[in-house]
Amino acid sequence: MTYEEAKSSCPNRGAIQRSRSNKRYYKNHSIPLDDRVPCSDKLVDDWEVYDPREEDNGSLYMYND
Repeated sequence: MTYEEAKSSCPNRGAIQRSRSNKRYYKNHSIPLDDRVPCSDKLVDDWEVYDPREEDNGSLYMYND
């Protein structure tokens, strides 16, 4: 997917990353994604969305009422 597609489909607590890289750019950050992601990386179409809720059954986001 393109950088713009990944950026728009990423959840607030999620991140985007290139498919061949382990470096994640989290959306919930004080510096906008557009300022942190290198311009050359924005031109490729191998972006993926990382959603931490999909790991460990989402235990980081569970809470007791």
